[in-house]
Formats: sequence, structure tokens, C-alpha cells
Amino acid sequence: MSNLRAWMAVALFLGTVQTAAPQKNREPDPLPDRLAQAARERPGEGISRISRLLAVQGAGQAHFLEISTRGLPFMGSEEAKVTMIEFSDYQCFFCRRHDRQVAPRIVEEYVKSGQVKYVFADFPLASHAGASKAAQAAHCAGDQGKYWEMNDLLFRHPQSLTETTLRAFGDSLGIDNQVLLDCVESGKYARKVQEGLSQGKKVGVRGTPSFFFGLTDKTQSTVRVRRTLTGAHPYPAFQRLIEDLLAQ
Repeated sequence: MSNLRAWMAVALFLGTVQTAAPQKNREPDPLPDRLAQAARERPGEGISRISRLLAVQGAGQAHFLEISTRGLPFMGSEEAKVTMIEFSDYQCFFCRRHDRQVAPRIVEEYVKSGQVKYVFADFPLASHAGASKAAQAAHCAGDQGKYWEMNDLLFRHPQSLTETTLRAFGDSLGIDNQVLLDCVESGKYARKVQEGLSQGKKVGVRGTPSFFFGLTDKTQSTVRVRRTLTGAHPYPAFQRLIEDLLAQ
């Protein structure tokens, strides 16, 4: 039974790391092999060893990385001690799982209390044909004060965006549908979405969701990254990193 639990944990993690977008000339990630080896070598300690390896992977230090949050949508106070930046894709299964299961707890515990500024950055994967258009639709809804509401709808309903779908979303949000459609079709925010993708690649994002944590600098929009977390992780992984930064 312990063997089974260990291998189930490995399988769950491997499913997460497979969200990484393929890149040429990139060294293979050794972590999945290390996890599998941990489960094989000491079955009785598989779960604990896997947990330790995941903790190391999730608490990566990246003091040399800086991310600009200028113009990016965010929840919470600009005075929050910690800034958390999520690079995400509306048609990514693991992004949706994070949005439905984990993000609400982070918002309830840390964003509403003023401790965390939660920033959202677009990272539409090339394998998801409608992801870029979905990201643009969110920004277009933002022109009418409904960015986060559209963000929520896009994660709840990740199907391809048609005019009918957008009209249905617009009706549910009580916004001007024609303005929304004209904005999306014009490509008004195509460049903004591309800038998010470019910045993500610059700081090493390989797949979605990817998270970067730093201490908020109230004098500028650039965040120096202190911690990173890649993939869909349970709430305690985020809680641990946030509490660590809040204690600094």
C-alpha cells in the first residue's frame, strides 16, 4: 500500500510538470527522475522523500529575477508586503484547477487582509488556440470595469470563444456587448497579451501556471523575485511561501 501511495504522488506531480511548454535546446528537468527514484529506492519512505523534494522545488530562490507589474491587473492593496505574480493561460487545465481550488483561499486569507498583492499576467500557450483571444477578452471587459469577473467566467468556461459565447458572458456581466466585441475583434490588447508572454519567457516561465513571489517595493512597479512555484500545487505550498516572506 505504501508503494501505491508513493507512485500515486509521483504520477500526480508528473502530471503537473507536463504543463511545461516545450522549448528547444533546454536541459531536461531532473526532478521527475529524482521523484521516481525516491519511490523505488525506499518505498516505505516514498511519501516523505517526495514531499521534501517538492518543497525544495517549490521554494526556489531567484533573487536575480525582476518582473515589472506596470499595467498588470491585480487584486489587493498596493501597500501589501508581499506581491504574488501568476503567469497563466485560460485554457490550461491546471491553471483552471488552481483558479477554482486554491486561488480563492489565497484571496480570502491574504489578499482581503491586505497582506498580499495578487497580480495576474497572461501567458497563453501556443498549443491553446483560443488562449490569447481569451486573455484579450478579459482586458476588454476590464475597460468596462469587469476584468476579474470576466477572468472568472473564462476559467469556468474554457471552451473556444465565439461571438455567441462573448455575448453570453457580456450579458451575465451587464456590460455593453458591442463595445466588448469591437474591442476583441480590433486586437486592442493583443500587444499587451504578447508583452506578458514575452516577460514570462524572459524570467524562465516554461509552462502554466507559474508563480513568482517577492516583497512589494512601494517606490516602483518592479518586483525582485524571492521565491518561485511552478505548476498546480495545494494551498499549503502557497501558504508556506507567503508566510515565509511575511516574516521577513
